[in-house]
Amino acid sequence: MGFAIIYNKEMQSEWICSSKRVGNLESRDVHTEMNPEDYILRVHSSEYYQKVRSTPFFKPAYESVKCVLLSAEEVEKHGTVVVPTSGTGHQAERDRWRGYSFFNDLAILVERLKDKGYRNISIIETDAHHSDTYRLCKAKLFCISGTEKCRIIEEMRCRVSRESSREEYLNKFAKIVEDVKSENPEVVIWYLGQDLHEMEYAEGCLDSESFRKMIENFMTIPARKIVILASGSRDDVFNELISAFREHL
Repeated sequence: MGFAIIYNKEMQSEWICSSKRVGNLESRDVHTEMNPEDYILRVHSSEYYQKVRSTPFFKPAYESVKCVLLSAEEVEKHGTVVVPTSGTGHQAERDRWRGYSFFNDLAILVERLKDKGYRNISIIETDAHHSDTYRLCKAKLFCISGTEKCRIIEEMRCRVSRESSREEYLNKFAKIVEDVKSENPEVVIWYLGQDLHEMEYAEGCLDSESFRKMIENFMTIPARKIVILASGSRDDVFNELISAFREHL
């Protein structure tokens, strides 16, 4: 099995800082016949969908959904797939966007995986912000707080990620990995917030070595793996994370 990065240059937007991370990646055309709108409307209302269409964020978010959906196909070929997203995210609610999350890519991806026959799906969420994704999809969700749905929040910010030391955070993540292994999932989705890095705008608690240790630990899970690499703005941090995944194949 190998490793693939799925992105689309159409996701790039002057309005969304995370979209600029992928500018230096080499490209290869991959086509899909899937209609993203069909999956978006399973998670979001038609009224909300039309509302997003009227914003300058629609195009990058729509293209981001395409890539997230395609990951369900490519993970069967490669085993591990990373999707750097733009305009989509775990904070999006059925009828409301939060921050730069316009469509809930986690919930949409779970819908696609279920259509492909997967029933045992685990989600790991590590991000500087809180998520209500558990309200929108049915999958086994593991939060860094140690509970299935994060209640330790303040203004949608994850207090655990902002108040833990590096060692504490890594220990919590290691516990999550073991819990996921006990579920024996067919597919595990890791919502990995690049904003946890100390060099990013959220000034998270983790440095590059911390991310490498988390990635090394995550890669020991015996399942197909899809990583939604969310948020962040720095291409140097992005390249470090991609290199770390490649090192642990």
